[in-house]
Amino acid sequence: MLTTLKTRGIVRKLRKTRAYGRLRQYLPMAEPQAIDDGRAIEEAEIVRIDWPPGVAKPRLGIIQDLEAVPRWTKYRRFLENNGFPYEIYDLHAADWIEKAALLDAVINIVSNDFDRLEEARVKYRFLERFLGKRCYPSAAQVRLYENKSLEAYIAAGCGLSFARTFVSHAREDALATIETARYPLVSKIDYSSGSMGVELVPDVRRARRIVRQAFSRAGRKTHVPWRRQKGYVYFQEFVPNDGFDIRVILVGDRAFGYYRRVPRGDFRASGMNTVERRGLPQEAIRVALEVQRHVRSPQLVVDMVHGLDGRYVIIEYSIICLMDRPEDLRVDGVPGVYIIGRDGEIRFEKGRYWIHELALKKFLEDEFLPGPKAA
Repeated sequence: MLTTLKTRGIVRKLRKTRAYGRLRQYLPMAEPQAIDDGRAIEEAEIVRIDWPPGVAKPRLGIIQDLEAVPRWTKYRRFLENNGFPYEIYDLHAADWIEKAALLDAVINIVSNDFDRLEEARVKYRFLERFLGKRCYPSAAQVRLYENKSLEAYIAAGCGLSFARTFVSHAREDALATIETARYPLVSKIDYSSGSMGVELVPDVRRARRIVRQAFSRAGRKTHVPWRRQKGYVYFQEFVPNDGFDIRVILVGDRAFGYYRRVPRGDFRASGMNTVERRGLPQEAIRVALEVQRHVRSPQLVVDMVHGLDGRYVIIEYSIICLMDRPEDLRVDGVPGVYIIGRDGEIRFEKGRYWIHELALKKFLEDEFLPGPKAA
């Protein structure tokens, strides 16, 4: 247990945002996870896929993740319930190319560990381009995962309702831009999750320091000791809001999600264990659907805030949600999902689902069933 003296010291350091990543190992901000004993899996609805007779079912390779609440077990449950042939596939072993020859597709919950993520980016590209295998997530989707700069580029190119963001890989350009920026800004690094690597920049003086450090020979220290922010800066407008951010999770024609309350005295909600499961605004779901129209991923996670001017503004999005329970949405205390009709109508339906199973179903339908591909 921390002594009073140590606690006071940590609180003082917490005010310095750069120390945030190191302090999280001492402060119980993140919700503790439990080992998956199989019981939680059985409590969720069984997801079925309508597979046409005469169409061969693909042989799938599942890459095991080693999280406290493993995700690969949900893939296994779906495949067994629907009679698909599968095997455990070791992407990390030396014989990964030979073993892939026996498979039609590889499925995985991609790790946000940077070295594992880089491995997946290289090998998924090889599997698709040179072996003709299908991957979930795809190589393009894995490239987008944990890549905040690419998120911002796509948002700008597609005209999404994304917070105004400035990314530069040129020192003088960055220094000139921050002189006319409106403060506060939010500084981020490309590889980060759970509010790691995110800090509030109160004024131009602090912004100048970030730019100079990022473009120095050594680069700028981050929450990951062996990785530095070097050769680029990422600044995003701070959007005054109602004290919550909203996470919308889309899987095919279904939407899940929840609110995250910003703790008092901070501006970040992600990773703070302040989740509130309640009904989502339809407008927030429609904003996420616009992102999905361009990104086209079996699963899409969109984080946004409700600005004081009434707009829903996207701050980040991702192709994977590391969900550890079969319910992320409650309406009037009832767990369930929003169903999005072809006419755009949104209705609530009760039920408890593993999003991983629904996403795998969507992937298989899009990649292996005949007919036009779903948007």
